[in-house]
Amino acid sequence: MRLVLYNIRYGTGTGWEYHFPFPFSGCLRKTEGRFRRISDFISQLAPDVVGLVETDSGSYRQNGSCQAEVMASRLGADSVFACKYHNESIVSRTPLLKSQGNAVIAKLPILSSREHFLSKGVKRTLLEVEFRDFTLFLAHLSLGYRARKIQIGEIADRCRAAKKPLIIAGDGNTYMGEQELLPFLRKGKFRSANGRNMPTYPSKNPAFALDFVLYSEEIKMKDFRVPRVRFSDHLPLICDFTVGAGKGLLAS
Repeated sequence: MRLVLYNIRYGTGTGWEYHFPFPFSGCLRKTEGRFRRISDFISQLAPDVVGLVETDSGSYRQNGSCQAEVMASRLGADSVFACKYHNESIVSRTPLLKSQGNAVIAKLPILSSREHFLSKGVKRTLLEVEFRDFTLFLAHLSLGYRARKIQIGEIADRCRAAKKPLIIAGDGNTYMGEQELLPFLRKGKFRSANGRNMPTYPSKNPAFALDFVLYSEEIKMKDFRVPRVRFSDHLPLICDFTVGAGKGLLAS
């Protein structure tokens, strides 16, 4: 199976023009053309599952269309979107911001999906999507170190109750390095697909491994790549894997 993880920055682009005529003004620009190019790129990768971080559910930027649904239609897949802000937060009811979140797009049958809200941070949503052979958690963690540490601990606690093999993926904002993910990596329960700690941000001159894919011991990682493309300020992650249980192979 192939998983593609990509923080697409809502399709608003990257580079110096993103900050012209004023800082971060690019976040207000229309996105359909850039998102079409992102969809073309991902479609060529032939993924089974896509985790999109920073995707738009239908603001004016995308002319009312949900990016996850548009990509799912392109891939012949289903999609699940979750606003990244707590549903009781004023941010989740603010124009434009209420359309910002994360999504899972899958050709595999989705058995169930749930949103969990972490206790700290502005971005609090943990999206859980269950498939036949494994469960995927998708997150966009806090920029603040203290809040992020608490969020990582809470996700690790939730993983202990999992009944299926797990993949945990997202934009971790782990500027302090891979050691921030130790609650997952201790005792060998999870491994990082990015074993060489290849940087994923910023896309022009990557210096930080902010984006991550972690997997539990029942999963075998066959291949991992970080293509050098600049559709966003982050680089995408491509993971090819199989899922096994005991001695039997469940999926490939």
